[in-house]
Amino acid sequence: MKAVAKLKPEPGAMALIDLPEPVRKPGEVLIRIAAGGICGTDVAIWKWHEAVVGQYAPSFPLIVGHEFAGTVVETDSARAPLGAVVAVNPQIACGHCRYCGLGRPTLCDDRRLMGGRINGGWTEYVSVPAWNVFALPTDMDPAVAPLLEPLSVATHAVLERVPVRTGDVVAVIGAGPIGILCAILSLAAGAREVLVTGVTADEGRLRMARDLGAVTVNVEAQDPLLSLRALQADGADIVYETSGVAATLEQAIAMTRRGGSVGLIGLCQGASTLKSTPVVLKELALVGSRGYNETTWALTMTVLPRVAKDVMRLVTHQVAYKDFEQALQLVERREGSKIVLRP
Repeated sequence: MKAVAKLKPEPGAMALIDLPEPVRKPGEVLIRIAAGGICGTDVAIWKWHEAVVGQYAPSFPLIVGHEFAGTVVETDSARAPLGAVVAVNPQIACGHCRYCGLGRPTLCDDRRLMGGRINGGWTEYVSVPAWNVFALPTDMDPAVAPLLEPLSVATHAVLERVPVRTGDVVAVIGAGPIGILCAILSLAAGAREVLVTGVTADEGRLRMARDLGAVTVNVEAQDPLLSLRALQADGADIVYETSGVAATLEQAIAMTRRGGSVGLIGLCQGASTLKSTPVVLKELALVGSRGYNETTWALTMTVLPRVAKDVMRLVTHQVAYKDFEQALQLVERREGSKIVLRP
């Protein structure tokens, strides 16, 4: 079978290669892949940014891709019947460490992310534990399935780690897919206003956020703090930082009202300096949000019917596996929003 694989721990070194098809084990589900998504982590693996990939320690060749979905072709589980369209939670946890026992497998001592530490889904077939498979309702567009992984990242942040309350004013720093998904979920949760910031290169994404009901700010042309104060004089109740840019950390603190919360989602690759005095004087809560737990995926499936149509609007490009490098370049250049790979 064909697979997009990382061949060496260095920049580039990715290729479309031939590998044997996986053999399903008892308790697993064999899936024929229909599509996969690309996120910043995949670009970091392609470019081999140590600040991101250092957590994985994979062996090579490594099949890349942690956002993927497809159709069940072999199964012994009622959870994933034959022919069902399924999304896959790519996080394989040990199940017995302290954090798994606390219901927080995203912090697992032996967390194995498919496409990061172990083989992922940019291929033709994968076999995964039935526990990690989530079947879509039969009346739902199956094209939404590969977007459930990034939607679960946003769900963990917006509905679990730093929950939005009805009437909140929310600011989202970063207009990438996770930022827009955070905006969609914030509005669905009852936020009174959601402000999304980006740069000139994000104009298409900012236009999409406006169409979805958000207020948008190009920070290269406007002061986001002034725009935010027009919505709520003392700042946002919640700020989600999704850009992973070191310079925006102080901006996030400045944009948050006294007693508010900052959700840190983006992975920052560079060093940052942060003055803690405003955090103390404003009694802010700084909360990290990483990945998702099993509870998150169940919650995502509950929320999905309300937001699926908006989520689908993120898909701007569909690219064949053979052109994976072109697709990664699109993400790196911020062209489009969500890039979908197809076998």
